[in-house]
Amino acid sequence: MAIDGRDGAAATEVISSLGLDYQVVHNRASAMVLPGGVTKGSGLLSALDELGMSAHNTIAVGDAENDLSLLHAAEVGAAVRNAVPSLAEHADLVLDEPDGAGVIGMLTGSLLRGDHRLCPPRRWVSIGRFEDGAPVLLPGSQGSVLIAGETGAGKSYLAGLLAERWIDAGYSVLVVDPQGDHLGLAERPGVHLIDAASHLPAPHDLLALLRPRHASVVLDLSGLDIDAQLAYLKRLPEAIAAERTRFGIPHWVIYDEAHQRGWLDDYPAIIGTVAEAGSCLVTWRPDLVPEDIRRTVDITLTVTAPARTLRGDAQDLHCTLSAAGQTRPFQIGERISAHVRHWHKYTATPLPSHRRFYFHNRDPEDPIASAATLEQFSRHLRDCDLVTLEYHLARRDFSRWITHTLADHTLGAELDRLEDDLMAQRAASLERSRQQIRQAIDRRYLRG
Repeated sequence: MAIDGRDGAAATEVISSLGLDYQVVHNRASAMVLPGGVTKGSGLLSALDELGMSAHNTIAVGDAENDLSLLHAAEVGAAVRNAVPSLAEHADLVLDEPDGAGVIGMLTGSLLRGDHRLCPPRRWVSIGRFEDGAPVLLPGSQGSVLIAGETGAGKSYLAGLLAERWIDAGYSVLVVDPQGDHLGLAERPGVHLIDAASHLPAPHDLLALLRPRHASVVLDLSGLDIDAQLAYLKRLPEAIAAERTRFGIPHWVIYDEAHQRGWLDDYPAIIGTVAEAGSCLVTWRPDLVPEDIRRTVDITLTVTAPARTLRGDAQDLHCTLSAAGQTRPFQIGERISAHVRHWHKYTATPLPSHRRFYFHNRDPEDPIASAATLEQFSRHLRDCDLVTLEYHLARRDFSRWITHTLADHTLGAELDRLEDDLMAQRAASLERSRQQIRQAIDRRYLRG
């Protein structure tokens, strides 16, 4: 019901006296009497739900007080130039022209053409605190992020924190997880976990899981060997680009272990030579990320200190944020969902048969034992005979399994050095034995 704006106060009194669930919303010189909870914003959300679209892919334009809820519901709320001051004050963007001319200018302008990105400050998410106590804010959309740091320093923890913040803010997130570090995110409402070892849908079918209610997906590739992972990852970016063109989701794609060059080499050919909006690359080897992409990333987060567990999953992690030519240190915030480091997971969670370690004593076709977890591996290593131990050390099987199957490069490098030392000692011992045998023969038969 529309009434004269001057009668708004009287209408409010009548509604209150009758105990009705109605509200009075002003529209310049007029006012509207509406059922409680019914606004332009609620109408927009209902319509988007029917269309299967996300409010995070929406721009709303208004000019009066009753448009405030509309602007708040959309990702970007714009006010025309002649909007009432109370609306313009709360708008994310004030257009250059009034009324319809302002709308036309926006529809034909640089924002919708994609010439520049806009994520309103109200859509930014907090991931920690700077040294002065100010919150560390990252864009909820329209940004690109690179997370770097040494192995084990806390990169995946930080990536999971970002995923949490974006998911809880209503964004659709796809987490590409080669090592199984992000399984805990499946605890969040609306997050699907895909275990590639048991079922790996085609990229198109995988992304279709995001559409209902703009859900999120964690794609756990840890059950696949590296060749199978790379083969799938080569197909994924093109499918993501098509999904975003048609449906506008996923809003974010987090690529953990982004240095896997087998697929990253094809990345620029699909998305161009700049860091794509809505991409988050996580790697301990940022130098392997193509330079053009690395140079155009909006925000670089570098974990600067090893992770130190305080209590449960709480972390005391420090990082630096680099953006717009400035770098500032900060302390990373605490996550809600569990963060499972892949080597911790492997201590108890059985690996699929093709990823287990098989102990042999000379015959590779006849294993004498298998280890599905690190606990089993340690036990068999303790109990196996010296023939079996020497067989695997000489072939560098231990370091290769730790590095390539469990993706623990630090421990793998340590075992590789131990294997080097053993082989050097063995070579020296064999050489000594050669000389001693020759000397014994010489003494007995050749020096008569």
